[in-house]
Amino acid sequence: MYASAMTKRGPRGPVPIYQVIIKAIKDDIAAGTLRPGQALPTEAEMCTIHQASRLTVRRALEVLREEDVIYTVRAEGSYVGPRDAPQIREPWEFEKIASEFADRIKRGDLKPDEVLPSQSELIEQYGVAKKTARAAMALLRDQGWVYTVPTIGTFVASRDKWPTES
Repeated sequence: MYASAMTKRGPRGPVPIYQVIIKAIKDDIAAGTLRPGQALPTEAEMCTIHQASRLTVRRALEVLREEDVIYTVRAEGSYVGPRDAPQIREPWEFEKIASEFADRIKRGDLKPDEVLPSQSELIEQYGVAKKTARAAMALLRDQGWVYTVPTIGTFVASRDKWPTES
């Protein structure tokens, strides 16, 4: 009874589910549905897609990593190999927020030395967690769009500090 739950019927008999997942991913790569650098679905999404346990999905990913078909970035996800291929993934929420603010700054909607919304205002406006709001502002700071004065606020940086367009 336990073994049948861990296999699916294939043309030559029972096939372990983790091998079914491996074949599905390799087939998607061969068909071009998944391209080098593209993010795979999350483990949770794969569990739903393949009606498999997290342990089974992880076993499949482990085999694919051992075969250098995919690679995994901790706390980020798994990508189709090779490792040096540019990563193709949907932007995270903090990246979307930062991009929106960078666009507003470029358009001139936000002027140098203008104060940006507080962390609390960002949380309310975008419906995100504190960590996400902080990450968005940190990204804008790292890129040179804004600067922060502790206990005062975050402000639009002067034009000469903005990143150069590539």
